[in-house]
Amino acid sequence: MGESPSDHIVRRTEPNRDRSPMEANAEAERRLSAEEDELEFEFDNMTVKESSEPLQNVQTTQTESVTRDSAVNTDPDWEGQVAAMLESSITLSEQYELLKKEQKEAKLAEEKAKQQLQRKKEEVVRSNKSLSEKLESVQVKLQLNNSKHAKKKFLAKNQELTAEKNRAEEEKSRLANELEESERKLKALTEEQNEEQCRWQEELEELRREMQLARKKAEEAELEALQNEKAAVEKQRDVAMTHIEAWYKELSQYLDTLREEFPQGYPHEKQRWDKMEAVVRRNQHELQSRFQEVLQQLQNGRELETLPRINVPLLPQVPTADLRFSQVMQTFPPAPHPVQQPVPAHRYPHFHQDQYQFMHQPQYQQYYQHPSPEQYLVPQPLHQLPPHVRPPLSVTPPSSLSPSPSPPVQPVHPGGTSGSAPTGTLQKVLERLRARYPQYNEDQLTQLLRQVKNSRGTLAGMSVKEIIEEAGLILSRSTPGTSGRTTTPDPNQGNHGNLAAGGGGGGGGGVCKPCLVCQNPVSPDSLHPLSCSHTIHKKCIQVWLSFSLDNSCPFCPSK
Repeated sequence: MGESPSDHIVRRTEPNRDRSPMEANAEAERRLSAEEDELEFEFDNMTVKESSEPLQNVQTTQTESVTRDSAVNTDPDWEGQVAAMLESSITLSEQYELLKKEQKEAKLAEEKAKQQLQRKKEEVVRSNKSLSEKLESVQVKLQLNNSKHAKKKFLAKNQELTAEKNRAEEEKSRLANELEESERKLKALTEEQNEEQCRWQEELEELRREMQLARKKAEEAELEALQNEKAAVEKQRDVAMTHIEAWYKELSQYLDTLREEFPQGYPHEKQRWDKMEAVVRRNQHELQSRFQEVLQQLQNGRELETLPRINVPLLPQVPTADLRFSQVMQTFPPAPHPVQQPVPAHRYPHFHQDQYQFMHQPQYQQYYQHPSPEQYLVPQPLHQLPPHVRPPLSVTPPSSLSPSPSPPVQPVHPGGTSGSAPTGTLQKVLERLRARYPQYNEDQLTQLLRQVKNSRGTLAGMSVKEIIEEAGLILSRSTPGTSGRTTTPDPNQGNHGNLAAGGGGGGGGGVCKPCLVCQNPVSPDSLHPLSCSHTIHKKCIQVWLSFSLDNSCPFCPSK
C-alpha cells in the first residue's frame, strides 16, 4: 500500500518541535485539517472500491447459465484488506488523538508564551517610564546648575590666568637678571679663556720643543743601543773566531810535536785530525753565517732578545798536554817498589777527551771532578764531531746569544787501549791541585805530584780523582793537625772553591775563593750575591747583568 498516512503525519510533525508555540499551534491546526481531509478521501475511495468489485463479479457471474452463491464470487483477499483497513483505522484514530493532544499542549504553551510576553512588555513599559521621569528630572537639574557651574568655572579660570600672568612676569624679571649676570660672566670667561689660550700656546710650543729633543735623544739612544748590540755580537764573533784560530795553531803545534816525538803514529793521527779540522772549518763558516744573519736582523730592527740563540760548537780537544805529561813522566826516576801490574812498554800517549781549557783563555777556568763513565753524555753540535771535544767559549754575551752549556764527553783512547783507568793530563792535574790548594805555587804542586808518583811507583792507570786524593793524603800526613782523606769537590757544582784542607804554609784559617771570571781572590765586600754557589766580583758581572734578562748567573744554565 506504500507509505501509511500515520508515518507521513509523524514525519511532518517532527520538524516543528523546535518552533515557537504560536507557530507550532498554527502548523498543528493546518496539519490536522489536511489529515482529516485525507482520511475522509481514503474512506470514500475504500467504500467505492469495495462496493464496485462485488457488483462486477456478480455481473460477470450472472451471465452464465448456472447460478452460483455470491460468497463464492467475492475477492479471495478481502479478509486481509479488511484487516488492513481496520488496522489503518485504529492507527489513524491513535494519530488523531495524539494530534489533538499536541494541539491542546501547543495551545497551552502559546497561552503561557503570550502571558510571558505580556509581562515582559509591562515591565519594559514601566522601566521606560521610570527612565523618562529620571531623564526629565536630570534635565531640569542641569538647566538649573548650568549657569552656576559656568560662572564658577569662569571665575576659576580667570584666577588661574591671573596667577599664571604674575608668575610669567616674575620669571621674566628673573631671567632678565640672570641674562645680565650671564653676560658679565661670559665676558669674564672670554677674557680668561684668551689668557689661558695664550698660555697653552706657549706651553704647547715648549712641549713640542721638548718632544723633538726627547725624540732626538731616543733615536740617538736607539742607535747607540743598536751599535752596542752589534758590537756585542761582533765581539762574540771575534772571540769565537779567535778561539777557533787558536785551536788551529794549537793543532798545528800538536801535529808538529807528534811528528817529531812519535813519527810512527803521526800519519794516522794526521789523517784523523785533518778530518776534524775540515769539520771545524765547516762549522766556522756556518757560525760566521749565523752571526752575519743576526747582525742583519739587528740592522732591520729586530730586538736582540727575540733573536735565536747562537750555540758555539764544541771544538775537539787537542791533547798537547798529554804529550807534555808523557815527556815529564819519562823524566821521573823509576819507582823502587812497583805495583803488582808491570809498567807497560813504551807506547803512544793516551789522548783523553776530558774537558780542557786553553792556557791562553783569559776569562775563567771551570774545575770539576772526573766523572764515572756512566755519567758521560754526548753533546749535539752542528756536525757530528769525533769524540775529542773542548768546552764552549767562555764569553759573556747576552742571554739570546750565549752558548748552551754542554755535559762532559766520554774519553776515547786511540789504538784500542782499554785495560786500565784513564790517565789524566798534567795540565788538568795541576789545575785541579791549584784549585784545591791555592796556597801552593806550581813548583810545589809539581813536587807533590812527583811524591805521588814515587809513593805509587807510577801514575799510569790512575785517574785524576785518584791522583788528587793521593796528593791530599800526602799533604795530610805531612801537615800536623789534619787526618784522614781530604774531601773532593762535587762535580755538579759550578764553583769549586778552596776546601778547608791544611797545607804546608796555609795554616788552619779559610782562604778567599777566586773569582770565576778574573781568577783573583774575592773579598766579602766585593762579592756579588747570587742564589747559586758561584763566586764572582761585582765589577766582573756588570756586563752580564746589563744583557741578561732572566738569568743572574753567567755560569748557571738559563731556565
